[in-house]
Amino acid sequence: MSIGRSSRVQQLLLLAGDILWLNAAFLAAGAWRFQEIQLRQTSYYDDYLQLLAFVNVLWVMLGLALGSYRLGTVLEPRQAAGRAIRVGILHLLILSLLLVALKRDEYSRLFFIAFYSLTLFITAGWHWAFRRWLRRWYRRSGFRKAVLVGAPERLVPFLRTVRRRPELGLRVEHTFGPEAPDAAVPHAEEEALPPFLDRHSVQELLVAFPTGDPRWQQYFHLADARMLRFRALPDLGVQHSKGLQIDFYDDVPVLSFRREPLEYAHWRLLKRIMDVLGSGLLMLLLYPWLMPVLLLVVRLSGPGPLFFRQWRSGYQNRSFQIVKLRSMRPNAEADQAQAQPDDSRVTGVGRWLRQWHLDELPQFWLVFTGQMSLVGPRPHMLSHTERYRALIERYMVRHLVKPGITGLAQVQGLKGTHDLEHMRARVRADVYYLEHWSPLLDLRILATTLWQWLRGR
Repeated sequence: MSIGRSSRVQQLLLLAGDILWLNAAFLAAGAWRFQEIQLRQTSYYDDYLQLLAFVNVLWVMLGLALGSYRLGTVLEPRQAAGRAIRVGILHLLILSLLLVALKRDEYSRLFFIAFYSLTLFITAGWHWAFRRWLRRWYRRSGFRKAVLVGAPERLVPFLRTVRRRPELGLRVEHTFGPEAPDAAVPHAEEEALPPFLDRHSVQELLVAFPTGDPRWQQYFHLADARMLRFRALPDLGVQHSKGLQIDFYDDVPVLSFRREPLEYAHWRLLKRIMDVLGSGLLMLLLYPWLMPVLLLVVRLSGPGPLFFRQWRSGYQNRSFQIVKLRSMRPNAEADQAQAQPDDSRVTGVGRWLRQWHLDELPQFWLVFTGQMSLVGPRPHMLSHTERYRALIERYMVRHLVKPGITGLAQVQGLKGTHDLEHMRARVRADVYYLEHWSPLLDLRILATTLWQWLRGR
């Protein structure tokens, strides 16, 4: 069985475990909620049976669609658990929206709370434990013998990875090429490869040559003739290629070098639903009473408009007007100079508003109307965008997602200062958020933001 590919048996085991734990959680939640009555004798017994069937079908569909059962050797246990949690959260959202749309109110809310709490905990633990067991199994099931052919600069990092990751199940027997990539591994010229294969038993042939080199085809046919699995170590010419994905347009391979979960419509829809519900709820709770008080305080703080408006760089680098409660005296440098900790332009009331981030309150309307998101990179002034795009690598990548009221960089304490090294760290956090976005990450950032706000940070 090839360890480098997902095993059907392992996938079926993982899927069977999901179904087992899902139904166990359903029955446990039902037993807890209806312990004092005989559910079988009630009028809605059939409703719960229908719900159980739908819960199972929806879970399997989401698990397959979101890759929860893909078992590549590089997947960490915590990543496997994260995938299961994402399936559970999306499952909850879809089922809730469906029940609201169909006006089905016969189901117990306490039952759903117990069911999804158990499901998220158990399935995440099951995927984590299964991945841990799988890695141990890979390490104990023996190694596939391989030989490497090609340029040493490509073979060296691969050899390091194989030595560091025994769960890959690969042992390099020999290398062939112009130079030895590793003194600890036997080496010879390329011409010695066919005689070596005559004398030794190996399972895989891995090659690393420049694009277009005719030896690709030569060694591909050699591997077929010797019944070896042929693997390629291509030089993609791109430094950041860890998120590489391969799609096929008919028979044409297309490489994508950056993983972007929000590139998919279903994730954008989910994030938009979270934004609308979150911003709408906060506006209903805060705007009727808090906003009038804050507007009155700003008015009494001195002359000037109630709101501060400024053009910022938004999604796809399209400019939009950000809106804040005015915290500064009117000045000509507002569009060029960012506020500093002891800035004389900031009013006394403004300093208090900024400390508790209450000046950002109008931005919930921008989230509700779709110009911003609750979570995302903070939008920069147009002048800052023009300056830093030429100084910081991948700076413009942060505009591939909507700007947010809070973000990963902010909860990590990367805010306020605009020196070059500080900005590089902020951009790294923003790009990480873009490439690793998930509903769980958004919720974690929101929870951290709330905790920091309560502590006055």
